[in-house]
Amino acid sequence: MNVPEVVDYRDTVTLSCSYDLGAHQLNSVKWYKGNKEFYRYAPMLFPKVTTYPVDGIVIATDRPTICNQYLCSIRLTELQRRSSGEYRCEISGDAPEFKLANGTRNMTVEVLPQDDPTISGLSASYLPNEHIAANCTSDRSSLATRLLWFINGRTVPMEYLQQQQETTLESDGFYLRYRTLEMRVPIERLVQRELDNVIHIKCMASVDAVPSVGREAKAVVALRSHRSSLFGFGGHSRAAGRSSLVPGLGLTSNQAGVI
Repeated sequence: MNVPEVVDYRDTVTLSCSYDLGAHQLNSVKWYKGNKEFYRYAPMLFPKVTTYPVDGIVIATDRPTICNQYLCSIRLTELQRRSSGEYRCEISGDAPEFKLANGTRNMTVEVLPQDDPTISGLSASYLPNEHIAANCTSDRSSLATRLLWFINGRTVPMEYLQQQQETTLESDGFYLRYRTLEMRVPIERLVQRELDNVIHIKCMASVDAVPSVGREAKAVVALRSHRSSLFGFGGHSRAAGRSSLVPGLGLTSNQAGVI
């Protein structure tokens, strides 16, 4: 069986099971959610396909369902919280034995982050004796999101981070949350001067239950000396996030390494 463990409610998901009947002919393939049958393929009957109403189940009709002597694959759409549960595929052979085989898998429907986190509060450039203070906010998710800060590839230690703030709301039957993590880093402690006087900053948002949906945002700001500031290099205007111009650097978001 191929049933995803965790899916986003906006997705259309494919459930499939394959089988080897040996010398037998296929009598039927039945799909269940819990103990309720919602799809049956019986090639020796007419019609070959029968569907049954089950709460939380909507079979996609934009492409034909594939069921044959070796494989049965169905696609579910319009997912909701009630679409979560145990799915069973049951295979039966032809007469006289009508031998049965079945498998079960669990699928959970969640709201997974679709966008990268947002970095706010950065200045365009910093002096060596200043602090970098910035916020990182994750996209909404029904699963807990963990935020990490990196400066020049190094993880920012906990001592420079504020307590993570979480905001919750309810939507479409899901309990959603997004988190904000603030850092306040003294430049002389963590920033080295080997990178052409620029500081590479990254915030990573990860969902421990689904590692594949991890996302990140990046920014590049300037590290200037007291002498350069006398000649008007840099400034203190705010960078507006992952897709904006970084003030004072003359770079677009792509040139600046901003995602």
